[in-house]
Amino acid sequence: MSPRADLHVHGVHGVHGVHGVHADLLALWARRIGLWTLTLAVPAALLALALAGPEQALSVLLGAAIGLFNFQSLARAAVRILLAAEAEPDATAASTRRFAPLLAMLRWPATALATAAVLWYMPGRPEGLVVGVLVALVGFTAAALHSVNSVSEISRPTPDDTDE
Repeated sequence: MSPRADLHVHGVHGVHGVHGVHADLLALWARRIGLWTLTLAVPAALLALALAGPEQALSVLLGAAIGLFNFQSLARAAVRILLAAEAEPDATAASTRRFAPLLAMLRWPATALATAAVLWYMPGRPEGLVVGVLVALVGFTAAALHSVNSVSEISRPTPDDTDE
């Protein structure tokens, strides 16, 4: 079943309109990012456990968690920007939400503080943390590649869209 048909079956496209479809697509993408990251992080952590010990395995898992949080927030921000551009193509940066720039500025320091906390207060190791963040990046990329068809099908108008 295509993503568009799946959204029609669940009643989202007709009830909530285009923004409901995009919100569901974002939720689906966020789940995919999490599942891909988890699927890749567990074997990487088990390998680190076998080769370098529990501290390294913990570092890989914590790095994956930090990367997952960061990439999911990046995905949410990107979808919000695309939705705003789609809704108002002539909008300027001044017409964005009031707190959006502040939240964007706080994401990087929060990530840096989380990284410092893992390295300073926990028995984490820097190379494990880097591997974990790279695992999250691969999960983000795999989810994006897996979602390309979903986005393409939803953005293409179909004959059914004219009936609604």
